[in-house]
Amino acid sequence: MNVIVTGSNSGFGRRIVETLAQAGHTVFATMRDAGGRNAKAAQELKAFGAANGNRVHVVELDVTNDASVAKGIDAIAKQVGGAIDVLVNNAGRFSAGVQEAFTVEEVKALFETNVFGPLRLNRAVLPHMRKRRSGLIVNTSSIVGRFSLPTLGTYSASKYAVEALSEAQRDEVKHLGIDVSIIQPGAFPTEVSNNGLCASDSARAEDYGHVAAIPQSK
Repeated sequence: MNVIVTGSNSGFGRRIVETLAQAGHTVFATMRDAGGRNAKAAQELKAFGAANGNRVHVVELDVTNDASVAKGIDAIAKQVGGAIDVLVNNAGRFSAGVQEAFTVEEVKALFETNVFGPLRLNRAVLPHMRKRRSGLIVNTSSIVGRFSLPTLGTYSASKYAVEALSEAQRDEVKHLGIDVSIIQPGAFPTEVSNNGLCASDSARAEDYGHVAAIPQSK
């Protein structure tokens, strides 16, 4: 199968790419800034692919940018003759902090990756799947896409959105031979928390006391 995985530079994305390649699938490991800050990860994945039947292809793709998504998916589609079998929407950002301390712009940035990112990828990939009447879309949600906790409200909201979109779309595309699945991971020691979005308005958070300190607690 030909599989596209977003956010492949680290965490679940990287592990998914390596696992699928070792299982014999052709994997397009997409990431942004593959020639810059993610250059090391890109080179490592290319080396991994070379050692596993040249099944890994690194593709520059920023899920928050319409033009980047269109360019990346178009290049992949041309390489495989439109035969895109699976899309794994894995790219995401974590966020933590009391809701009042987040600016609206910060929450918009979170949704830009976690919600609008999958929407962009789906719109780019689905025409190819519809043409072939076959395909699978896998959206990465979270266990907190089922319930919310203090200081995780913004992150949970983005994952609730992923759940709602996935459940509706599954029924929209099933008669076209396409399926949509959701992954709901719990807490794992991946890099996503290291690059998370923290609420910036610390002055507003001060009155929350121990609640505001939850993200820093062990």
